[in-house]
Amino acid sequence: DARPLRSWLETHFDHPLWAEVALRCHGCGACAAVCPTCHCFDIVDEPEGVTTGVRRRNWDTCQTARFTVHASGHNPRSDQNSRIRQRVMHKFMIYPKRFNEILCTGCGRCVRACPGGMDLLEVISRVSALAGGAG
Repeated sequence: DARPLRSWLETHFDHPLWAEVALRCHGCGACAAVCPTCHCFDIVDEPEGVTTGVRRRNWDTCQTARFTVHASGHNPRSDQNSRIRQRVMHKFMIYPKRFNEILCTGCGRCVRACPGGMDLLEVISRVSALAGGAG
């Protein structure tokens, strides 16, 4: 039952865990490149000539520093803590809440690809332990 995990994630947006976990993340996106469930993208308009252009949907990752930069220049996820938190919350709270499916197969590809040695399953185990008691 993933409800306690989701509940903890919903109520611990600013928990110190995110800063601690982010210390291992380089923001390179290797985890997303190998993840079978990551599906973030960016839309780019590329001019082709004076009056025409092409709109492209490019595969991207929410772990890079410029992924959420707005046209105004504001970046709501300017630090790595907020990007790691977003990755975990999207996979284990936001998407499951909407579609009743967790976005993690448990395959471990992200763990093997991460140059910083971050282990998403270890992070989720820690969150589950926090959800089960302490805080």
